[in-house]
Amino acid sequence: MRLRRSGIAWAGVMALAGMGLGGCSSSEAPAGGEALLPPDIERPSADTCAALRPARWAAASGHGASGAALRVVAMQYKQEIRHVVDYAAFRTKMRCLMEEHAVPQMRAGLPMLVVFNEDAGLMTLATGTRGAPVRVLAGSPLGAPVGDSLPLGMLGALALLNVSYLPQILAYRARFPGVDARKQALLAATDTFVRAFSQTFSDIARDYRVYVVASNNQARYAASRDPLDLALFKDPDLGAVDEVYVATDARVTNTTYLWGPDEVDANAPSGEKNLLFRNEKVPLTDIETTVLGLDAGPSTGAAALANAAGYPLAGFRLGFATSLPAFQWGYDFGAAPPAGFAPCADVTVSYMPCMDTLGVDVVVQAEANPGRWATYQAGGWQPLEWMASTWRTVADPEVGFRYNITAHLVGNLLDLPFDGQTAITKRGGSAAPRHYVGNLEFEPGTDVAWYLAFQGDKREFVQLAPWVSDDAPRAQLAATAAALAPGSGDALENDYLETAVWADLVH
Repeated sequence: MRLRRSGIAWAGVMALAGMGLGGCSSSEAPAGGEALLPPDIERPSADTCAALRPARWAAASGHGASGAALRVVAMQYKQEIRHVVDYAAFRTKMRCLMEEHAVPQMRAGLPMLVVFNEDAGLMTLATGTRGAPVRVLAGSPLGAPVGDSLPLGMLGALALLNVSYLPQILAYRARFPGVDARKQALLAATDTFVRAFSQTFSDIARDYRVYVVASNNQARYAASRDPLDLALFKDPDLGAVDEVYVATDARVTNTTYLWGPDEVDANAPSGEKNLLFRNEKVPLTDIETTVLGLDAGPSTGAAALANAAGYPLAGFRLGFATSLPAFQWGYDFGAAPPAGFAPCADVTVSYMPCMDTLGVDVVVQAEANPGRWATYQAGGWQPLEWMASTWRTVADPEVGFRYNITAHLVGNLLDLPFDGQTAITKRGGSAAPRHYVGNLEFEPGTDVAWYLAFQGDKREFVQLAPWVSDDAPRAQLAATAAALAPGSGDALENDYLETAVWADLVH
């Protein structure tokens, strides 16, 4: 049913020695959460961040609570090709998201978890000279030659990257014979991903003294100072570098990472010294398997349990369900689990009940939903179908999850639209009733019958980001989604909302 869900986002940027951060200032007088920041970190100025906002932007909305143990900020980032021109560009944009949406919410003595989107590093494939052909493609009609009906632009971009990264591809094919050609560009870009994605979010966690979640499609890596590796894997745009980052095997997984504010492993490579946990997505979507050739996380045995068990933080246990896994229950909502149900026997079938069995009480659902938001899919109206993850997490009586945090990527990438409404939900919530757009309706025969329980306003939505338009009849919403989509030619094309939501989690 989730055949289109994958997530292909982008994020990242690294701290290069001697490379300044345009518009940064650490001498401005602190106000609010700024007073809690270390005085010597790189901080983009307000003017710099304002210039990087998309046309449709809103400040974070949130919900405080007395007795809070953890404050969560879920980013709804709008991806744009201008943010990956070079390493500094994306580093600056990610820090602007922190400055505009997270820093104002900081409170003394209250730890903060900042959740960025699924695939938050993938777009950095278009960084620098090697990514320039993809940036040109993205800005031309050939980026979406038939609109969003087929990912021809995405396939074209991968072909261009196979040329740009050819020396690294050949080097890895020699090291790992038989590597899948569909993922070879992702493998070849390991050094780029580390400098762009891993170092950016690792540094944000350390500098801003927060916990950070972000996802990317990349291989595990090690730092190397071997002269041959330096010659093979160094970014040609960089001057002299002391080390490069080299994949340690051919597996490329959609991995969600959790970094903390303090170093935990001095011997780890750059970007992982403060890494607390990593989760490999399982199961994968059709796009991830057929187009990108990604490797799935473990589905059975001890490795699957360790992958799904998550990480303890502030008295909670965070579990990571990156898009499709959050829809894997093994039984319909409102029905009892089948006789002999063993939730952890195969997590591709019952990932969510397995996490519950392992003690997870906060589900982190980083999202990059490929496709229009206000549209119909195999299960009927997509926002109604989406309730099977974000709302069901905290409403299903067979599990005990306390919270769900879903941070959506938005914005067109070549011929793939990404859209959704970022949300934080709570079991037993008493917030003002809210709903995804179009969910006040139910269409028998179109919407899956057991989705009827998802229809209407729900108090479990502690916070819910608005969509690009107010709620309306589904036909009108679908027309708006079509106008937003790649190649529409409409004034609304790619005019998605960038914002964030936040909430306090209590025990």
